[in-house]
Amino acid sequence: MVLSSFAGALSLVPPKGHDGFVTPEEAMLVAQRHLQWASSNVPNFEDWKNSKLSQPVVYYFPNGTKSAYEFTVLVNGKPDGFILVAAQRYMPPVLEFSKGETPSKRLKRVGMARVRGFSVGKHRLLYYGALSYSVELGNGKAMNVYGKVSSVPKTVKLSFSPKHVANIWRALETSSASEPTIGILSDDIYTKIIPNVPIWTEMDPYFGDPKNLSKSYPKNVGPDGDPWDAWDGCTPIAAAQIIAYHEHPEIYENGYYTQEYKEYMTSLVDILHHTMGTFDTKDKKGWTWWCGYPGSDACDGIESFASEYQRLKDQGIVSWSLVNNYDAQPTCTLGLCSWFGYIEADDVINEVDNNRPILLQLHNGGSATDGQGPYGDHSVVITGYVGNSNTVDYLVIHSGWDMYEHYLAWGNWGSHTHLVKIIPEKR
Repeated sequence: MVLSSFAGALSLVPPKGHDGFVTPEEAMLVAQRHLQWASSNVPNFEDWKNSKLSQPVVYYFPNGTKSAYEFTVLVNGKPDGFILVAAQRYMPPVLEFSKGETPSKRLKRVGMARVRGFSVGKHRLLYYGALSYSVELGNGKAMNVYGKVSSVPKTVKLSFSPKHVANIWRALETSSASEPTIGILSDDIYTKIIPNVPIWTEMDPYFGDPKNLSKSYPKNVGPDGDPWDAWDGCTPIAAAQIIAYHEHPEIYENGYYTQEYKEYMTSLVDILHHTMGTFDTKDKKGWTWWCGYPGSDACDGIESFASEYQRLKDQGIVSWSLVNNYDAQPTCTLGLCSWFGYIEADDVINEVDNNRPILLQLHNGGSATDGQGPYGDHSVVITGYVGNSNTVDYLVIHSGWDMYEHYLAWGNWGSHTHLVKIIPEKR
């Protein structure tokens, strides 16, 4: 069933003690208001103004309480993205939105392929922070959109500001339905996006390395098959997008689907997979240590990228010139990101305003089934923000899922979430 655009008054009770449930009907009204706000304030979302919404798909926290409602946005009857609305009033009304494919559709596809007897009715969909979409398998396990199995956190604590969230819900209750201000409290808000940051995905069927044709490193560098197959790892993929932006913008400005773009991006990802020490073993495939680990980690890999790239260029394995060295600066006390990571709006604003995309390492509290790695965590690229010179309401990111920008509500992550600033230094 599809409902037409909302035109009446919005009736929501402001939160008491920053808690309380959001009903499906209330969530629908929130999503309708957000359509109007996004169509007026976010670049390339103009066609959402007269769009419609599907009935919601429900997500849950691991303890069984509702966490979010997913609405498919329909433009002229065809899917054109999604809006994720909070199911609890201690969370901001709109948690995520994008023009990409709905996560529930991806989860259904992977569930049908990998889980015996899968059905949405039998297997609940979980969501407990930014991009943590997964299918509940039972026994404390869940499968994410890439088919990776992890344990789910026993407790979930997201980094929202209770006062800010309460103010948003209160403003939503008291403002007119004709005012497209859903979820934004900042004065003089604007959207700032760094242009032409390249996008790359994990396990994309077009870009992914061919199976059963793998070569050992460094012979695999480029589009040839990798010894780790198609699972390159989210951290090398995210860092590769940032380095490509600083190195050779002319390659991706000519189109994402050119052969040169494919060869260049796969080369960067393969090199970073190597320099970061990204795991290739079956039980830790695609996993990279956060900065501060006593061995190869994400920051080490970024800072050693240039020397490794130059070594391969001298051998004729890569041919593009090398423009910069790179300094990795994590926002972590003592550089120990697994224990003391943090994220501040000023850092995001400063980096984006200076046209430096940022590596964001999301902490959602899950761990690998072998207990040795945070597979529930995810690295993405920050390319922009919605807010003003003092406040960030949404981060604009490349999620690693698709070729679309995703918008995340500020604070929609666990306590150890942090940034890695990647600073280019001319050689």
